[in-house]
Amino acid sequence: MKFQPWKLWAFGLIFLVWGISLPTVAAPKAKSPVVQSLPDGVIQDCENCPLLNLIPAGRFVLGSAASAREAEVTTGETGVVSIVIEKAFAMGRYEVTRAEYQAFVSATNRLSIGDCRVATANGFVRKSEASWETPGFNEPPTVYDPVVCVSWDDAHAYTDWLSQKTGHRYRLASETEWEYAARSGTSGARFFSAEDSDEWSLVSRACEYANVYDFSAYQFYHASIPHARCTDGAVGVVSVGHYKPNGFDLYDMLGNAREWLEDCYTASYVGRPTTGQEWVWGGCPQRVVRGGSFASRPAEARSAFRGHELQSFRQNDLGFRVVRELD
Repeated sequence: MKFQPWKLWAFGLIFLVWGISLPTVAAPKAKSPVVQSLPDGVIQDCENCPLLNLIPAGRFVLGSAASAREAEVTTGETGVVSIVIEKAFAMGRYEVTRAEYQAFVSATNRLSIGDCRVATANGFVRKSEASWETPGFNEPPTVYDPVVCVSWDDAHAYTDWLSQKTGHRYRLASETEWEYAARSGTSGARFFSAEDSDEWSLVSRACEYANVYDFSAYQFYHASIPHARCTDGAVGVVSVGHYKPNGFDLYDMLGNAREWLEDCYTASYVGRPTTGQEWVWGGCPQRVVRGGSFASRPAEARSAFRGHELQSFRQNDLGFRVVRELD
């Protein structure tokens, strides 16, 4: 085969561009996300209650077309469904924080249960000593980090407590409510980008909007999965509100911690309600989980991506946010 010098030059140029263009975001620092004066459309029912954003009623298309480049057909996200969100609702501006969850634990004397799976260089490893109080990160957690290592039952108990405390009905989001809120009026794979943050992108915008498995996390964990082509300095969860919000002013919808939802999980949308209503039945073994986390490859940090876990499951990339029904 004849040597072609231009190929060597081309590869050199690619690596030069890579080194120059890799987006960098300053390493996250713990800070309070709580605003001192609530802006229009934001609700807070008590001092230790989550901040809530008003989400308007509307229409959207749930799921991904089978032809979509990143669509995951095995989880049932394909086969799009037209949805009408009939009623406006309020949703957590942020994922529930450790401080907010601590208020619940202190008020109810709820036991802290361990046996949480923790991210390591060898993947997620079950550790009996890991719990929401000690979630197993190298850096000490802050009160503004999202609470993780909580089960669906833990999250549900928290929303029941908030309902009793405030006199308003709090709950977990339905799957249709969550995707509607995550899309916030967009129809692409991600609310911040339709194409340039997938696993084929040489440069990703993900680090501006979502704490996902990027180059920073890859350097720490060295997991053999694709990483976002950007770096934000984060290798675990970070304080909520660090990244840019979506069109409904919701933070961390596609990253930081995955989120428990109300719905039972089925690997198909066939038969599901075409409104914002949750899809549940007695004795379902698994619940839907949505949103990416610090350990999620780019293909999993999308508005339509679906996950699922057993109700008793705890992992240090899994938390939740709340919905409050409007009176």
